[in-house]
Amino acid sequence: MNSLGIYFGTSTICLVESKGRKLVNNVIIPQANISVGDFEEKVPVDIKMIALLKDAFRTYRINSNAATICLSGQDLIIRTFEIPALPQNELRSAINFEVKKYIPFKLEELVYDFQVESNKKNKTSMVLFVGAKKEVLDGYISVSNQLNLKINAIEYSAFSLQRFLRLSGAQEAGVLACLCFDLDNEDEINFMVFKNGFPLFTRDIILTAGPGVLEKNNAGDLMDRQEKLKNEIRVSQEYYRRKFPEDEIKKFFIISGKETNEDLGAFFAEAGQAVKFVDSSKVLGQGAAYSSIIAKSFGAAIFKEFPLKVKVDLLASRLKEEKGAGGVDISTLLQGFKLDLKVVFLGILICVATFGYGFLKMQPAQEEISKIIAKRPKVTTVSADDSYETLSGMDKKFKNKLDSLDKLIKNQFYATYPLDIIPRALPKGVWLTNFSLSKKE
Repeated sequence: MNSLGIYFGTSTICLVESKGRKLVNNVIIPQANISVGDFEEKVPVDIKMIALLKDAFRTYRINSNAATICLSGQDLIIRTFEIPALPQNELRSAINFEVKKYIPFKLEELVYDFQVESNKKNKTSMVLFVGAKKEVLDGYISVSNQLNLKINAIEYSAFSLQRFLRLSGAQEAGVLACLCFDLDNEDEINFMVFKNGFPLFTRDIILTAGPGVLEKNNAGDLMDRQEKLKNEIRVSQEYYRRKFPEDEIKKFFIISGKETNEDLGAFFAEAGQAVKFVDSSKVLGQGAAYSSIIAKSFGAAIFKEFPLKVKVDLLASRLKEEKGAGGVDISTLLQGFKLDLKVVFLGILICVATFGYGFLKMQPAQEEISKIIAKRPKVTTVSADDSYETLSGMDKKFKNKLDSLDKLIKNQFYATYPLDIIPRALPKGVWLTNFSLSKKE
């Protein structure tokens, strides 16, 4: 089954179909074809987009029923920041508080996910935060649903480029930087630094002021764009060094067209930095022309072939939000699960052994409890099935009877002491014939 990667860029939409690790098909749709013109104001942009995508599916015979979507930086908020090491139950609240410093709107308007990389030595945690506005994410999900595509994941395009690098044979260990650009198109340039596969810093660069600015055949414009690119690289490096002074970049991986290799090679050599130019033809195939847009789409297409250390998933966060905080999508949990009879048998055996051992340990205690119950005196007026209210009523009646008996005994003794004086006070020969009490008692 072929895999599909769809990149929604700043100026184009790109579809790349792959089979295993090989590029099979690619289609680039300019955003200008989707924009609403003067005579098309009644046609919504999303309907035009779906129509163009369906036409591309038919024309290029794309038959994938699942896709991985990668988005440009303009649709996302990507931040990395450091917080003190915290218990798991306090982590989300702390991240929610911290991330409010970096976003210009309410957190409730976002669908977001994060990943934490712990540093036990410094007792800190590095947080990778990725978010998108709900209406933006829902728009892409709606487009996929109308194309009858199952979405594998929705990710940042720079993360898709990490798969492209891995397929080219690039190492992941250490602090490495990746620069992906194509001066022949208006798509954003991606600058990313990652440490052992975990992103530390990302920056999206736009060289042009707007659509139609690039003139591909003008050598002067090409040189001007190259100088602008070098300046942006310097700015990105300086910003990175201020933020992460201890994590020095060991090597730069450049994903670009060959026409810029010599100029950039001299630029990095002058700065004393190690650089490696990725041979895109080895990744995309000899017949495929290089484009940064295709590189990102292809990185998304091989989503299942190259699992990344980054596990941020905006789609899963959106589904969880729709089902409620405690909702669990069982179909998602079981996706890709294969039944192994040996594992099932072993699991049943472990359960039976655990239950049997617990039963044997409980047996002496149960016998002791039975003996204690047998020794208890039986009370005929109370049943074991009586409720708390019934027992409370009976207790109240017994207390009332005890109070009555207590009063009778006390009242009886009251007259004993006064009457005992009379026979002592009377002289001999005098008899008491009448006696009355003036008090009620």
